Amino acid sequence: MDAGMSHTSSRRFDLDWLRMAAFALLILYHAGMAFVSWDWHIKLARLVWLEPVMQVTNAWRLLLLFLISGIASAAMLGKTGIGGRAGFLASRSKRLLLPLLLGIVLVVPPQAWVEVQVKGSWAGSYLLFWRTRYFGFSDDLGLILPTWNHLWFVTYLWAYTLLLALLPASWLAAWRRGVERGLAGNRLLWLPMLAIAGIRLALADRFPESHDLVSDWCMHWIYGGGFFIGAAMGTAGPLWTGVARLWRAGLLLGLAGWAVVASINGLPGEVDGGWLIISRMARAVQAWGMIIGLLGLAQRFLAVDHRWRQPLAEAVFPAYLIHQTIIVLAAWWLLPLALPLWAKAAVLMVGTAVGTTLFCMATARIGWLRPWVGYSSVPRAKLSAA
Repeated sequence: MDAGMSHTSSRRFDLDWLRMAAFALLILYHAGMAFVSWDWHIKLARLVWLEPVMQVTNAWRLLLLFLISGIASAAMLGKTGIGGRAGFLASRSKRLLLPLLLGIVLVVPPQAWVEVQVKGSWAGSYLLFWRTRYFGFSDDLGLILPTWNHLWFVTYLWAYTLLLALLPASWLAAWRRGVERGLAGNRLLWLPMLAIAGIRLALADRFPESHDLVSDWCMHWIYGGGFFIGAAMGTAGPLWTGVARLWRAGLLLGLAGWAVVASINGLPGEVDGGWLIISRMARAVQAWGMIIGLLGLAQRFLAVDHRWRQPLAEAVFPAYLIHQTIIVLAAWWLLPLALPLWAKAAVLMVGTAVGTTLFCMATARIGWLRPWVGYSSVPRAKLSAA
């Protein structure tokens, strides 16, 4: 077992529940994107009141997921033993890259087809678009094709996992010790806030968030930093004692940061100058404060198992893979219909939930398809019975 990583092997049910909740919020967030002014694939209307509601989560949701992924990756790596890094990387690459490939080739293209039609740069059928334009490796239709769209998260996660697997065990042990010392005491709460704020102030204008992997340096420092802090935290250790002590303060600071961000974004005109600086600083406070708060809440109240935990946890990846395509196609179908806005929103939400559930249930039963949509190769029930 890797030096310094031996205590990362115990299962943390609270992190499973928190991960599921974060992905559920992500699905709701993407459905909400059809109703706000922020750039997205398709719009049904604008609900002004919805934007501050969605800002409750958008500062911390993805950072939390990367941090939990770092914890889980360190736990898996810690179980491999000496010489097991190649196996760990092969296993993680299969689990991440097969769904990514399927997503780019088959799941994401309908999103791009809808978007180019909404923008007026394409008017042909989907099959013609997929055969003749989607794999054109150009941006002549107004977006770069082919694309991974929402699956950028999988790409980034694989890149960070690759780096984790390539780091010598002694470096990882030194990193863990350094993080534990650096974030000891109250520094666990305020030092990451300061770091996130500094990164955004220094790099956000020069490297706007792009999700293209090669030039997204501001977000790599934030998301990659979250992943590797998670790897240092592990599933047990002194930092978790700090979480248990500081989570209430973190939650209060996170909510206060959200109130500042939402208030500034609600001002008329474009946010710039001093307001932009304050907003980025408040966003950093919101992001890390909420993460500490939610980690502590989950640690205290969700550290329990349930018969639904395992199947729901395993269905997270397939649900993430398919949900945005369902949302975009449902919005495209709803766009010309003369329905009240509340009815469109209800149909979109219910249709997304039902479609995502049916996809997860159907693909779980097709053995050869399971690894391509993010399930383990063999159903959990069969593994238990073996």
